[in-house]
Amino acid sequence: MEIIYPPLVEQSIQYYTQGNEQKTVNKAEMYRSMVEKGILTENGLPTDYALENGWVKDFYEDEHLSFEDFLEIYPVFKNYDPELFQIIDGFWEITIRFKEELIQEISESKFDYDEVIQIKEYLAER
Repeated sequence: MEIIYPPLVEQSIQYYTQGNEQKTVNKAEMYRSMVEKGILTENGLPTDYALENGWVKDFYEDEHLSFEDFLEIYPVFKNYDPELFQIIDGFWEITIRFKEELIQEISESKFDYDEVIQIKEYLAER
């Protein structure tokens, strides 16, 4: 049986081992540590304390955000032409072509860790 850990645990392990493939981290220990330190609840959600202190980023989008508010959630997109984005059903959307370009740029390591997380979170709901 394979245990599925919350995305924040997986991201923490990626962050911890980035740049050093030699490091290994026990996911169960990472999860337990994050709960003990008040970063995650036992069901894997970020705590208010972790959000308030900026340890965990909330990527929740309200409908009908201004583009400036959208960029506060996903600052990586400040580097792109605003014309690439349009409001559809109340949310900022991109073309499939632009999505494919972003995925290609991720595979070519053109983004830092935080930028990759932002893009993946943005694309996860689309």
